[in-house]
Amino acid sequence: MMKRIIALMLAVLLILSLGACGSQKAKPASGESLSYVGRYTAFAMVHDDYRDYLVDLGEGNSSEITLNEDGTGVMALSTEKNDGTIKRWKVEGGLIDVTVGNRTLFGPVENGNVFRLYFEKEALTFYYAKEGTDISSYNVLSQEAFKETIAAASSK
Repeated sequence: MMKRIIALMLAVLLILSLGACGSQKAKPASGESLSYVGRYTAFAMVHDDYRDYLVDLGEGNSSEITLNEDGTGVMALSTEKNDGTIKRWKVEGGLIDVTVGNRTLFGPVENGNVFRLYFEKEALTFYYAKEGTDISSYNVLSQEAFKETIAAASSK
């Protein structure tokens, strides 16, 4: 009887260890995330209280993100030598999380066409709009107002 119990415990441990070693692959987009699948271009950035539209900053200041239906994507920053592979992304509760390399970027989302990503290390916020979105009357928030928006979305 003791041998059976030990064998059963070992089998359970084996199953649990295999489950813990499972891949970190992205989950396919579903629900709220599905409306965010597509290509986005950064149209504004904020650093502290410095705000500007990227078109006013000239060439060399661009960023694009492609969010794929399989939960992965690509981020291209003009300041980086290489594009970043988005390992995972999801939209949940009004916030987007994007994992690039070992960094997770986050920010509030709006209506499936616009989201903001906060680069914490650099204290930068980029505003991204889906291709074809009219951003001509969009209001870019200061960092303080942005942080208040994040806090409000996180508390829901």
